[in-house]
Amino acid sequence: MKAMKKVFPIFVLSVMFVSCATRPHVLPEKYNLDDDLELIEQITTIKAPSLEQVDNQSVILKTNWDEYYLLVLHRPIDTRYSNPQIGISRTISTITSGIDRVYVSPSSGSQSYVIDKIYKLKGKEQAREIKERFSED
Repeated sequence: MKAMKKVFPIFVLSVMFVSCATRPHVLPEKYNLDDDLELIEQITTIKAPSLEQVDNQSVILKTNWDEYYLLVLHRPIDTRYSNPQIGISRTISTITSGIDRVYVSPSSGSQSYVIDKIYKLKGKEQAREIKERFSED
C-alpha cells in the first residue's frame, strides 16, 4: 500500500503530461478560410519575396512581383515585440506548410513559427481585403 501511495502521484503526473502533449492543434476559427480561399501545400519558384505582418498569427507573402499568399502560423507571434524584422526559412525555391518557418527577429534574439496553412490570394486587392478583415477582429 505504501508503494502505491508513492507511485500514484507519479502516474497521475505522467497521465496529465501525456494528455497535454497529445491535445490536437486547433487554429482560431477566423483562420479557417478553406471555403473562401484556395488552400495550397507549397509555393514554388519564389523570386523577390517580401513579408508583411497582418496580425499576431498571419503574414502576407508577396512573391514574383505580383503573387500574394496568406501564411497562417501554427501559433501566435509573441506580442512583446514591436516592429520586429520578419523573414522566412525556405528550402531552395519552395515554401511548404508544416515544414518551413517564419522568423521574427526583435533586438533580443529570434523566434520561429511553423507555417500551418498557405492560402493563395487573387492579387493585391484581395491581400488588402484580408488585412482589413483581420484588423477588425
